[in-house]
Amino acid sequence: MSCMSWLGRIATRFFVTGGFHPEHYLAAVIPVERFIRRQIATGIHKRDQQDLADVAPTSSSEAIERGTRAELVKERAAATICKTLHSKWHDFHLGPGFVSVVSGLPKDFASSRFRRGQFGDDAWFIARNSNADVIGVADGVGGWRNYGLDPGEFSFTLMQACERLVEGGLFVPSKPAGLLATGYSHLRRLKEVKGSSTACVVVLSRKDSVLYCANLGDSGFVVLRDGEIVHRSKEQTHGFNTPYQLACPPPGEVGLCDSPDSADLSQLSVRDGDVILLATDGVFDNLPETMLLAELIKIQGEKDPLHLQTAANAIVLMARTIAFDSKYMSPFARNAQQNGINAMGGKPDDITVLLATVSMDK
Repeated sequence: MSCMSWLGRIATRFFVTGGFHPEHYLAAVIPVERFIRRQIATGIHKRDQQDLADVAPTSSSEAIERGTRAELVKERAAATICKTLHSKWHDFHLGPGFVSVVSGLPKDFASSRFRRGQFGDDAWFIARNSNADVIGVADGVGGWRNYGLDPGEFSFTLMQACERLVEGGLFVPSKPAGLLATGYSHLRRLKEVKGSSTACVVVLSRKDSVLYCANLGDSGFVVLRDGEIVHRSKEQTHGFNTPYQLACPPPGEVGLCDSPDSADLSQLSVRDGDVILLATDGVFDNLPETMLLAELIKIQGEKDPLHLQTAANAIVLMARTIAFDSKYMSPFARNAQQNGINAMGGKPDDITVLLATVSMDK
């Protein structure tokens, strides 16, 4: 079996993880029509007749008039989804927002936990409320595995905390570092979660159509407009391959521990069709900016989530391929050589990509 055919089959299964839950598909922006078909096929929306009495015909004659039985089932599923949307986003207002998708692959499939919001030691979230759309990534520091810790648990818990804060409206869109700080405080209160991670959040405020961003460490983002990268986050490191990180070390251990206040802050007024790529270092360590630009130009102004998903998947596969190419002069290898380390090839790592297009009339 060739490497690419094996990888293709694996990628098909694990590009977007987390099981068949409505919130996951809505967060990944899979169209409702496709979502309905999957819900029907998997039998997830098993609702009784009484629950759907307000939308379903009450007699067989009415059912015939409304269409076939299959169409009726589809209608019931659609009504269920609409109820979920109304309940989850009842205070959602029209205005600028993200059309966003996520894709990723863990470095090691055999030892990785597959759940929504996580690829290996990487974690991510997509959330919104009436004031803002927010996307975020975190990369758990793998060195804690030597101490018997799961690096992915720290990053996952941090991103879950940030997601809940956004959905609850418990943050100020213009202060993304405050979102990280509150999420981090939540982790510090959880005595059982130890480790550290980088973190990056990008907030689109509906009030002023401005991106407010906070980046701590070597994850990051780029913004594409009119075929050019108009903004790129600054990487923060203490030294080669030693990023800034939020930390909760186990008792008796000492590690790097940076404050959320140390995050690099930036803001940018957005335009309709702007493209934002938010990713962990598994992307930036392996793909030079020229390769990223070539892919992002293809989706400039694109608001079809399926096309965005295809682009995100392509970027992930490119990064994965180069990561295991021992002869390619990757950005990571170039950086290593600049620091006196004789290195060549890509850097095998977990890979997470969040791709978003700004829609001013979402």
